[in-house]
Amino acid sequence: MARSDLLRRLFESYARADDAAFRRVASEVISDERHKNHRLLANELERALGTARPPGGGDPLTLRPIPKSRDERPLLRLDKPRRELTELVLSSGLRSVIDEIVVENQARSLLTSHALHPRQRLLFLGPPGTGKSATAHAMAAELSLPVATASLASLTSSFLGDTARNIESVIRFAEQTPCVLLLDEFDVLGQDRGQAGDHGEMRRVAASVLQLLEEVHGESLIVATSNHPHTVDTAIWRRFDDVLGFEPLNQGQIADLIELKLRSMHHDLSIRLWAKRMAGFSPAEVEIVCVGAMRRTLIAERTTVNDGDMDEASGAMRRRRNLVDHSHPGAADKG
Repeated sequence: MARSDLLRRLFESYARADDAAFRRVASEVISDERHKNHRLLANELERALGTARPPGGGDPLTLRPIPKSRDERPLLRLDKPRRELTELVLSSGLRSVIDEIVVENQARSLLTSHALHPRQRLLFLGPPGTGKSATAHAMAAELSLPVATASLASLTSSFLGDTARNIESVIRFAEQTPCVLLLDEFDVLGQDRGQAGDHGEMRRVAASVLQLLEEVHGESLIVATSNHPHTVDTAIWRRFDDVLGFEPLNQGQIADLIELKLRSMHHDLSIRLWAKRMAGFSPAEVEIVCVGAMRRTLIAERTTVNDGDMDEASGAMRRRRNLVDHSHPGAADKG
């Protein structure tokens, strides 16, 4: 292939932030240089391509720079998905909607060829620990996309107007870099503008968010999560393509989750009894208990999880819950 064609493809893949294509074309450039007996240059290019890794190793998740705040703090974190749908226990209705949205986004080209678009702006509502963030990660895994997480703490600024600019930078990044953009603590950004104590700056931020959500384009999935749906301005709800509710698990679902989390080890437990004993635990808390029980089993050089292991792990979780409740009333783990 002519060198001009290779360079054109190299720059096009960079402009799309298509990392895999960029590395493929870069490898072709190296091969072309070696074929021309430019061995020294080929070796230098190969070393540069092989050592261009972020801290921690592995291929970079994007070629595009992560947006930063005025004081150079990253406004988001880009990660590989940490969950899969098979690891989650969701109600049948919720799982059905999640599956539909994943299929729609996988069929984006078909839909757009008929002037239609997949649902890509989602609002997840529910108590802490019910699987909102985990579901966003699982959807990213299904779509082979990285997860870009932005929290309120990283977006708010004491400088007038900077909060809105930070949010716009994050959304523009998602428009240019296919990902699942996870906006945590969205209830604060989308606080009902009629609430007592509402701050003028946050009203301006809410207005900015409304416009950005209305105009957003690209291939990314935007998932906003809220632990307190009653505080979210109803005007913001209407900007989302779908709103999904996450509820605490019933005892049958807790039993399914215990079986799922203990599947890698033997156990002699009455799952139904333990599901009853952990009634009221969030999915995140059930998982912590199961992992804690397996950890105790292995440290004791046993291969079977027993009631004693679960007693210790669930007791530790109850102590943790009591400590959190007494130290920070109303606080809990994020969903």
